Amino acid sequence: QDSAGSNEITTANVKTAFNNSAKAWANYHMTANTIGGSLNVSSVTDNANGHFTINFTNSMNDKYYFSASSNAHTSSGSALNYSAGVSKQTVSSADYKRETSGGAGYDAGLYDNGLGIFGDLA
Repeated sequence: QDSAGSNEITTANVKTAFNNSAKAWANYHMTANTIGGSLNVSSVTDNANGHFTINFTNSMNDKYYFSASSNAHTSSGSALNYSAGVSKQTVSSADYKRETSGGAGYDAGLYDNGLGIFGDLA
């Protein structure tokens, strides 16, 4: 939110973001297919169980940016383990996959998934 209380993101204020800050991020709820919050994200494409693509509003400079991910899923109060991360990067999107522990396959992604993108904007 800016000093005027606006949540609007423009190309100008995204490009002037501080060095080392996230240039894009999203919190995505796979089951509800909703974005809980985001920056520089135009949309999210639900590809399949445990697999979605984040599409950027403003493109990255190249496909060699850094991504960091997180996810949450609990069952009966016990945390479950997942392997999650970006499997394919382009200048305009990041492809995210989440797999259950032990390689049992892609998870339906019932809970929140976070993805942050760090690098230079085009």
